[in-house]
Amino acid sequence: MTDMDSSEQTSPGSSGTPAINVSLARHQRDTTVCTVAGAVEWNTRPFMRNALIAAGHEGNLHLVSDLSAVTSMDSVGPYTLLEARFKHHLNGGGHLAVITDPSSRAIPELHSVAIRTGFDVHPTLIDALHACAHANTRSSHRTPQQPRNQFSHTEPASTALNSRGVQQALPR
Repeated sequence: MTDMDSSEQTSPGSSGTPAINVSLARHQRDTTVCTVAGAVEWNTRPFMRNALIAAGHEGNLHLVSDLSAVTSMDSVGPYTLLEARFKHHLNGGGHLAVITDPSSRAIPELHSVAIRTGFDVHPTLIDALHACAHANTRSSHRTPQQPRNQFSHTEPASTALNSRGVQQALPR
């Protein structure tokens, strides 16, 4: 594991204890891990966001966001992850994985569902690193440039599926 320079950011909580601690580390040659511990909320969001942006600028192909030590999360957590995913893919980044503790109640169910829907979620760092290591051999995400459907060309389709799912020729 290689720690990155100035990779830890801490935001003090109201009682002087850290509300959030965000650090970056390189566990594999082409993968950066952003570990978040503490409360992810509107006033701590900049620390998480800045770390994810810094991770994207490290030149690594893959990014893992480790949320297993998050103590609470409001709606800015999934938003910040979605923003990071967009920038990661826009800058040519590869696989983006998220680690959450499935037994934890720190992340509300609604936010947890949003994270599971939008990301490749794993229960452990080992699983996430394994997914990143094998991401080059399979398609792991859809970049904004990839078409969302099979009819992305400008030519009109000459066949279509009927109500029973059978392909048939369209009338001309």
